[in-house]
Amino acid sequence: MRLSYSSISTYETCPAKYRFQYEERLPTAHSPALSFGDSLHRALRRFHDRPVPVAPSLGELHDILQSVWVSEGYRDPSEERVYFDHATQVLADYHAANADGFRIPAALEHRFAVEIEGVQVNGVIDRMDRIPGGGYEIIDYKTSRRLPPKAVVDRDLQLSMYYLAAREVWGVEPERLTLYYLLPGERMTTFRTTADADDLRRRIGVVAERIAAGKFEPRLNPLCDWCEFQPLCPLFRHKYDREQGDPAPRMSAVVDEWIALKREDWERYRRLEELKALINAFCEEHGYRRLFGSDGSAIDRRPQHVTAPDADRVRAILEPLDLWERVLTVDPKKVSDLIESRQLPPDIEDALLASREEVRTQHALYLKDAARSRR
Repeated sequence: MRLSYSSISTYETCPAKYRFQYEERLPTAHSPALSFGDSLHRALRRFHDRPVPVAPSLGELHDILQSVWVSEGYRDPSEERVYFDHATQVLADYHAANADGFRIPAALEHRFAVEIEGVQVNGVIDRMDRIPGGGYEIIDYKTSRRLPPKAVVDRDLQLSMYYLAAREVWGVEPERLTLYYLLPGERMTTFRTTADADDLRRRIGVVAERIAAGKFEPRLNPLCDWCEFQPLCPLFRHKYDREQGDPAPRMSAVVDEWIALKREDWERYRRLEELKALINAFCEEHGYRRLFGSDGSAIDRRPQHVTAPDADRVRAILEPLDLWERVLTVDPKKVSDLIESRQLPPDIEDALLASREEVRTQHALYLKDAARSRR
């Protein structure tokens, strides 16, 4: 099995997308964003690939961009011109920030292949620099417009893989791992440890085991709206089937009725909560425990004390009596959440599923209402 940062990230985001893209190798369309990013990466490689520690001039850099520009994916020449002009400005900002301190990189677009948990992991490191005074820094270019939170960079999968590859390929432990966000012109730097490398090995091992076991469940995620495989995905296929000619109009009517009733339930619940607050406030003010309706029905207001036992104190009381084991329980919801996280090796997942007293699958229905989410 061969994996890469992109394929591992894709699997962890959505196993079904991994199957469509890497197992079935379904074609995908080139996009302006991909061509734009590819062009900038090519230009920066040429910018840094110098035999002497002198940066090319800004004019030379713009000529490089022209020579390596990727024209695929744009809707028309006017859209391509907008992206090209933007790339020209991005490189001008990069040149202003980096030309004076130009140094020959220790490595540039280095392709690597390392074996991790029996899996060949491939990748390309954009750049590795020597740090003045000793040590190394790995740099990866990004074309995102927004900077992520620092915590996201600290656990970034790609940087972790580069750290591990540098140790395996060159026998060096990078002191700095940097994501260089070209559009805002900002660098975000982090580091990794031996423990992080061990965690990555386990993480890759779990992904490889799940792929080998054929675990390709669809997973709803924030990138679904941009996924090209929606017409094939069980989470979205019905929408496309309806658009091409409803295969089951009667069932569509059932679905529409269920959605309408569910919305009515939401409205009733919202109104019940509003009335509940008014009733509680009125009873508090007047000291009522019960309110009567016009037909003689009544609303009882009863206090409910929500408490939770202190586990340490309960254990201290019951353990001397050999009763502690009798109150230990497993939270079924937490076990289900752990299974559904798809972060377990398949044999562990299967063992947990088999450990249930009743092995059955039941499905709850929830309404994902686009109109409600926009409120």
